[in-house]
Amino acid sequence: MRRRHLSTADLHIHTTASDGTATPREVVEWAVSHTDLKVIAICDHNSVTGAHEAVEIARDLPIEVVIGQEVESSDGHILGLWTRDAIAPDRSAAETIADIHRQGGLAVIAHPFAPRWWHKHGLCRGERDVYDTCDYDGVECANSTPLLFLANFYARGYWRANRTRLAATGGSDAHMLEVIGTSRTLFEGETAQDLRRALETRATRIWGPVWSPLRTWRYSRKIPEIQERSAAMAQRDVKHKHD
Repeated sequence: MRRRHLSTADLHIHTTASDGTATPREVVEWAVSHTDLKVIAICDHNSVTGAHEAVEIARDLPIEVVIGQEVESSDGHILGLWTRDAIAPDRSAAETIADIHRQGGLAVIAHPFAPRWWHKHGLCRGERDVYDTCDYDGVECANSTPLLFLANFYARGYWRANRTRLAATGGSDAHMLEVIGTSRTLFEGETAQDLRRALETRATRIWGPVWSPLRTWRYSRKIPEIQERSAAMAQRDVKHKHD
């Protein structure tokens, strides 16, 4: 049988609703004008505000936006795709995944096997017992963040050993416009519904990232702004806890 057309999606993009440096409008318009992506997922940290805004912006444009979020669980970061409501951070992976599934969403291990020193939250610390025992739907095997090339290699190995249980996903983890689309999820069809079907049937493929000194340089220039936004995000989360 002849294979259907393969489309591409970027399933991990940040905006100024968390620690990204581009607004939801800038992200959507850049993806339309500078890439051939059919679907993008806005996954801000512990927030769906930017994703909802992006959905409205994309209504009359040739791209679909999946409402997502990057939940900072106590066991590492988890992408909650197709989740309309924000999920509370700082709980176990099992509790977080259960909340994602209650909303009808899909739970993806974000940037697994990242170095332990890379982030104070541990950002998914390569703890295979968590990955093995929790009801994840997918694992991110391609992430464009500098210094994660070895983590991507380990993630792909883990996926190959668990490919009947987990879908492979690719997402740029873009915090700036130029990174969008540099890691991708490939799927048959063209729509967000086609993408979801491919994830649920473990039929996705991945592409990227290609090593790029320019991308690393661009990230280095943006680090102060990203860190500033991350600190503001942390203060926001603390305030919400006490409200």
